[in-house]
Amino acid sequence: MLTRTNKLLLSLRDSPPKGDNRLGRAYTALLFVFSIAVITVCSKSSPLYPLNNWDDANCFFTVGKSVVNGQVMYRDIFEQKGPLLYFLYAVAYVISGNSFIGAYLIEIICCFFFLFYSAKIITLFCDIKAVLLLPLVSISVFAAPAFEQGGSAEELCLPMITYAFYVGLKSIVHKTPVTPREWIIVGITSGAVLWIKFSLLGFYIGCGAFMVFFYIAQKWHNELLNFFVFLMFGEFIISLPVLLYFIINDAVSDLFEVYFYCNMFIYPVREVENKLLGLILNIHEGTKSCLYSFGVGCGFIIAGAVYAFIRSKKLFIFVISSLVSSYLLIYAGGRRYTYYSLILAVFLSLGIVMLYKLLQLIPLKKLYQNKTERKALACICSAGTVIVSVSAVYALSPNTYMMTYSRTELPQYKFGEVISKTEDATLLNYKFLDGGFYTVGEVVPNCRFFCGLNIPYALDEQDKYIRSGKVDYVISCGTRYYFENYEYVCCESFESHRDSYCTYYLYKKKDSAPIKVV
Repeated sequence: MLTRTNKLLLSLRDSPPKGDNRLGRAYTALLFVFSIAVITVCSKSSPLYPLNNWDDANCFFTVGKSVVNGQVMYRDIFEQKGPLLYFLYAVAYVISGNSFIGAYLIEIICCFFFLFYSAKIITLFCDIKAVLLLPLVSISVFAAPAFEQGGSAEELCLPMITYAFYVGLKSIVHKTPVTPREWIIVGITSGAVLWIKFSLLGFYIGCGAFMVFFYIAQKWHNELLNFFVFLMFGEFIISLPVLLYFIINDAVSDLFEVYFYCNMFIYPVREVENKLLGLILNIHEGTKSCLYSFGVGCGFIIAGAVYAFIRSKKLFIFVISSLVSSYLLIYAGGRRYTYYSLILAVFLSLGIVMLYKLLQLIPLKKLYQNKTERKALACICSAGTVIVSVSAVYALSPNTYMMTYSRTELPQYKFGEVISKTEDATLLNYKFLDGGFYTVGEVVPNCRFFCGLNIPYALDEQDKYIRSGKVDYVISCGTRYYFENYEYVCCESFESHRDSYCTYYLYKKKDSAPIKVV
């Protein structure tokens, strides 16, 4: 028993020789093919789906479209996420117009770089063959409820934070300081996370604090200066164009009011007198949500933490400090949507390392002594990995039900036919988040509060729009309203495996030309 234990510990502490741990063309191609396949299957932005009907993704897309059409975010159109997220969706709109194909392409790129740097992390500790486990284990990410429906801020930030995780691990494992070029890239990517969703910056807090102490312990005093200078330079590179946009459009105050003030002081939900108790309750509820939405992934994260503990004290402290600070910043505010936990997939790669080290104890090499046989086996395993992984995510993803629907069955397209009969139609989503009606109807909002939001005064403003007849059409969800200056046109219902039963109601301004609904 002692011999087996020693063998296990030696296996866990063993690493491949120090080098640049390049993946090579074959493994890079494997990850790229898998990225295309898994996003095509799992994301509702994919052409296999009639529509990405997730309200968050449609909010992002509508704001991006509005920016392209001359509106200033936050000042002219209100949504609480970061400006860079809307710029990305503006690019998506430029690519494909009123469809999510542009967002789909951006998701593929983000998925590839997330997998690429996860693979680079794996090869810090294992030989290249361990990368074959990455697509298989990624099922726990892309088929999890935490993936949501495609296009979340967490999904787009995954590759950026994974890169920083890789840089930190490489410095610890190889006992070499991070290069100025790497610090600049970490600065750019962390700045991007700041301007996409600042609550995801928790990783950088824990990571940065550890790296400062690590550099001091290693007596890398000059390199510590490089750390701050080049990191801040990278932050400046990404932040300058964002700030210039708001300075040029005289909307700096709107940026800070909506993105920072509203998210920090209005958006959090738990109100108790004892702030510490409130924080504990928030974390408790967040933990339950995390286990539901990302349970299998959490298992791999715990396995990775165990591996780090066995491997070295420094490695363990780095992982735990980054993980805990990430977790606290995600759930401290009290909200716990299923997609919040997706960002923790950054830590999944170390769990794969643990799994591979354990699999290495199985003497499979004895079955294939011939080099040609081993190469053939590697090719079969590579192809099999993609096929099995994609098949598994198709079977397990909570989104694939939507592939069975046609556009003609969706309320968005049915209402779109009606709205299209009015030239340059305007629209308001009343009391509910953007349901995709702006997207399908090819409508650019003319109201700042274009949909129902988690902001108390948004509803008052929407009522003003209706009283003044500011829009041609109003859509409500779940409740039929009787407006003085709008007439009821029709209703459409939609029920599915994932979406709750929803009935949407369409109203048209009374002084507009009548519409005959067939």
